Amino acid sequence: MDIFYLQHNPVPKEKSLYVFDSNVWLPLLGLESEEISDRYSEFFSKVMKTPGCKILLCPIQLSEILNRLLRYHAKIAYDKKYSNVKGQKPNPSEFYKGEYRSSEDFKKKYATILDDIDQYSEGLKFCDIQTNDFATLTTFKGSALDFNDNYLYLLAKEYDATIITHDGDFHDLDIRVGTYNKKLYQAYKDSVKPIAAPKPQA
Repeated sequence: MDIFYLQHNPVPKEKSLYVFDSNVWLPLLGLESEEISDRYSEFFSKVMKTPGCKILLCPIQLSEILNRLLRYHAKIAYDKKYSNVKGQKPNPSEFYKGEYRSSEDFKKKYATILDDIDQYSEGLKFCDIQTNDFATLTTFKGSALDFNDNYLYLLAKEYDATIITHDGDFHDLDIRVGTYNKKLYQAYKDSVKPIAAPKPQA
Protein backbone atom coordinates (compact mmCIF):
# COMPACT_ATOMS: atom_id res chain seq x y z
CA MET A 1 0.00 0.00 0.00
CA ASP A 2 1.17 3.50 -0.83
CA ILE A 3 -0.60 6.18 1.19
CA PHE A 4 0.09 9.90 1.16
CA TYR A 5 -1.16 12.78 3.22
CA LEU A 6 -2.76 15.29 0.86
CA GLN A 7 -1.55 18.24 2.88
CA HIS A 8 2.01 17.19 1.99
CA ASN A 9 1.14 16.39 -1.65
CA PRO A 10 -1.42 19.02 -2.68
CA VAL A 11 -0.71 19.05 -6.42
CA PRO A 12 -2.09 16.24 -8.64
CA LYS A 13 0.26 14.79 -11.23
CA GLU A 14 -0.69 15.31 -14.86
CA LYS A 15 -2.56 12.45 -16.56
CA SER A 16 -3.27 10.76 -13.23
CA LEU A 17 -6.45 8.82 -12.56
CA TYR A 18 -8.37 9.12 -9.31
CA VAL A 19 -11.30 7.42 -7.62
CA PHE A 20 -13.03 9.71 -5.15
CA ASP A 21 -14.69 7.72 -2.39
CA SER A 22 -18.41 8.31 -1.97
CA ASN A 23 -17.80 9.88 1.45
CA VAL A 24 -15.92 12.63 -0.42
CA TRP A 25 -18.32 12.89 -3.36
CA LEU A 26 -21.41 13.32 -1.20
CA PRO A 27 -20.36 16.54 0.60
CA LEU A 28 -19.20 17.93 -2.76
CA LEU A 29 -22.77 17.45 -3.97
CA GLY A 30 -24.50 18.97 -0.97
CA LEU A 31 -24.66 16.34 1.79
CA GLU A 32 -23.74 18.00 5.06
CA SER A 33 -20.68 16.48 6.75
CA GLU A 34 -18.70 17.69 9.73
CA GLU A 35 -15.83 15.28 9.03
CA ILE A 36 -15.20 16.11 5.38
CA SER A 37 -13.45 19.45 5.13
CA ASP A 38 -13.29 21.93 2.27
CA ARG A 39 -9.76 20.67 1.59
CA TYR A 40 -11.16 17.69 -0.33
CA SER A 41 -13.18 20.11 -2.44
CA GLU A 42 -10.01 22.09 -3.14
CA PHE A 43 -8.12 18.95 -4.18
CA PHE A 44 -11.07 17.90 -6.36
CA SER A 45 -10.91 21.27 -8.13
CA LYS A 46 -7.17 20.87 -8.66
CA VAL A 47 -7.68 17.46 -10.24
CA MET A 48 -10.30 18.95 -12.56
CA LYS A 49 -7.87 21.67 -13.65
CA THR A 50 -4.79 19.44 -14.05
CA PRO A 51 -4.13 18.44 -17.70
CA GLY A 52 -4.99 14.85 -18.46
CA CYS A 53 -6.32 14.02 -15.00
CA LYS A 54 -9.59 12.13 -14.76
CA ILE A 55 -11.84 11.03 -11.91
CA LEU A 56 -13.27 7.55 -12.47
CA LEU A 57 -16.96 7.06 -11.77
CA CYS A 58 -18.52 3.62 -12.13
CA PRO A 59 -22.25 2.79 -12.32
CA ILE A 60 -22.44 1.22 -8.87
CA GLN A 61 -20.94 4.32 -7.24
CA LEU A 62 -23.19 6.64 -9.25
CA SER A 63 -26.16 4.64 -8.00
CA GLU A 64 -24.92 4.88 -4.41
CA ILE A 65 -24.40 8.63 -4.67
CA LEU A 66 -27.84 9.26 -6.18
CA ASN A 67 -29.63 7.07 -3.64
CA ARG A 68 -27.82 8.59 -0.66
CA LEU A 69 -28.51 12.16 -1.78
CA LEU A 70 -32.16 11.53 -2.62
CA ARG A 71 -32.76 9.85 0.72
CA TYR A 72 -31.00 12.76 2.42
CA HIS A 73 -33.42 15.21 0.79
CA ALA A 74 -36.32 12.87 1.57
CA LYS A 75 -35.37 12.94 5.27
CA ILE A 76 -35.48 16.74 5.21
CA ALA A 77 -38.92 16.65 3.56
CA TYR A 78 -40.12 13.99 6.02
CA ASP A 79 -39.05 15.99 9.06
CA LYS A 80 -40.66 19.11 7.66
CA LYS A 81 -43.98 17.34 7.08
CA TYR A 82 -44.18 14.97 10.04
CA SER A 83 -41.98 16.29 12.86
CA ASN A 84 -44.94 17.87 14.67
CA VAL A 85 -47.49 15.23 13.69
CA LYS A 86 -48.77 13.10 16.55
CA GLY A 87 -50.30 9.71 16.05
CA GLN A 88 -50.05 7.46 13.03
CA LYS A 89 -47.56 8.44 10.33
CA PRO A 90 -45.39 6.55 7.85
CA ASN A 91 -41.85 5.62 8.76
CA PRO A 92 -39.11 7.33 6.70
CA SER A 93 -38.74 4.36 4.36
CA GLU A 94 -42.48 4.21 3.66
CA PHE A 95 -42.53 7.95 3.09
CA TYR A 96 -39.66 7.74 0.62
CA LYS A 97 -41.24 4.97 -1.46
CA GLY A 98 -44.89 5.91 -1.09
CA GLU A 99 -44.82 9.71 -1.15
CA TYR A 100 -41.48 11.29 -1.88
CA ARG A 101 -40.49 9.49 -5.11
CA SER A 102 -43.66 10.73 -6.82
CA SER A 103 -43.32 14.30 -5.55
CA GLU A 104 -42.21 17.42 -7.42
CA ASP A 105 -39.46 17.93 -4.85
CA PHE A 106 -37.98 14.54 -5.76
CA LYS A 107 -37.99 15.44 -9.46
CA LYS A 108 -36.35 18.81 -8.80
CA LYS A 109 -33.71 17.38 -6.47
CA TYR A 110 -32.94 14.55 -8.89
CA ALA A 111 -32.51 17.00 -11.77
CA THR A 112 -30.29 19.24 -9.62
CA ILE A 113 -28.04 16.35 -8.59
CA LEU A 114 -27.66 15.26 -12.21
CA ASP A 115 -26.81 18.83 -13.23
CA ASP A 116 -24.24 19.08 -10.43
CA ILE A 117 -22.52 15.88 -11.58
CA ASP A 118 -22.79 16.80 -15.26
CA GLN A 119 -20.93 20.07 -14.69
CA TYR A 120 -17.84 17.97 -13.93
CA SER A 121 -18.30 15.65 -16.93
CA GLU A 122 -15.22 16.86 -18.79
CA GLY A 123 -13.05 15.75 -15.88
CA LEU A 124 -14.85 12.45 -15.36
CA LYS A 125 -14.30 9.07 -16.95
CA PHE A 126 -17.39 6.89 -16.71
CA CYS A 127 -16.18 3.31 -16.67
CA ASP A 128 -16.58 -0.02 -14.99
CA ILE A 129 -14.38 -2.89 -13.93
CA GLN A 130 -13.81 -5.72 -16.37
CA THR A 131 -13.69 -8.33 -13.62
CA ASN A 132 -16.58 -10.77 -13.89
CA ASP A 133 -15.28 -13.39 -11.50
CA PHE A 134 -17.76 -14.05 -8.70
CA ALA A 135 -15.11 -14.77 -6.08
CA THR A 136 -13.13 -11.61 -6.87
CA LEU A 137 -16.25 -9.46 -6.66
CA THR A 138 -17.47 -10.91 -3.40
CA THR A 139 -14.36 -11.85 -1.42
CA PHE A 140 -13.15 -9.14 0.94
CA LYS A 141 -12.54 -8.54 4.61
CA GLY A 142 -15.95 -7.78 6.07
CA SER A 143 -14.32 -6.18 9.09
CA ALA A 144 -12.70 -3.59 6.83
CA LEU A 145 -14.51 -3.12 3.52
CA ASP A 146 -18.11 -3.46 2.41
CA PHE A 147 -19.14 -4.56 -1.08
CA ASN A 148 -19.12 -1.05 -2.56
CA ASP A 149 -15.74 -0.22 -1.02
CA ASN A 150 -14.33 -3.42 -2.46
CA TYR A 151 -15.75 -2.48 -5.86
CA LEU A 152 -13.97 0.89 -5.72
CA TYR A 153 -10.78 -0.89 -4.71
CA LEU A 154 -11.07 -3.19 -7.74
CA LEU A 155 -11.75 -0.17 -9.97
CA ALA A 156 -8.70 1.69 -8.68
CA LYS A 157 -6.49 -1.39 -9.01
CA GLU A 158 -7.62 -2.18 -12.56
CA TYR A 159 -7.04 1.37 -13.82
CA ASP A 160 -3.96 2.07 -11.66
CA ALA A 161 -5.83 4.93 -10.02
CA THR A 162 -5.45 6.61 -6.63
CA ILE A 163 -8.35 6.45 -4.18
CA ILE A 164 -9.07 9.73 -2.40
CA THR A 165 -10.86 8.94 0.83
CA HIS A 166 -11.46 9.97 4.42
CA ASP A 167 -12.43 6.41 5.30
CA GLY A 168 -10.11 4.45 7.55
CA ASP A 169 -11.37 1.21 6.01
CA PHE A 170 -9.07 1.67 3.02
CA HIS A 171 -5.87 0.29 4.48
CA ASP A 172 -3.60 -2.68 3.85
CA LEU A 173 -4.53 -2.69 0.16
CA ASP A 174 -2.17 -2.85 -2.81
CA ILE A 175 -3.22 0.55 -4.22
CA ARG A 176 -2.36 4.22 -3.72
CA VAL A 177 -4.50 6.16 -1.26
CA GLY A 178 -4.62 9.91 -0.65
CA THR A 179 -6.28 11.34 2.46
CA TYR A 180 -6.58 14.23 4.88
CA ASN A 181 -7.41 11.70 7.60
CA LYS A 182 -4.46 11.98 9.97
CA LYS A 183 -5.40 8.80 11.85
CA LEU A 184 -5.43 6.76 8.64
CA TYR A 185 -2.13 8.23 7.48
CA GLN A 186 -0.45 7.81 10.88
CA ALA A 187 -1.68 4.22 11.24
CA TYR A 188 0.00 3.36 7.94
CA LYS A 189 3.23 5.12 8.91
CA ASP A 190 3.30 3.29 12.23
CA SER A 191 2.70 -0.05 10.50
CA VAL A 192 5.77 0.33 8.27
CA LYS A 193 8.17 1.55 10.94
CA PRO A 194 11.06 -0.88 11.30
CA ILE A 195 11.04 -2.91 14.47
CA ALA A 196 14.01 -2.10 16.64
CA ALA A 197 16.49 -4.92 16.97
CA PRO A 198 16.70 -6.39 20.46
CA LYS A 199 19.60 -5.15 22.52
CA PRO A 200 22.38 -7.71 22.93
CA GLN A 201 22.50 -9.27 26.32
CA ALA A 202 25.51 -8.43 28.43
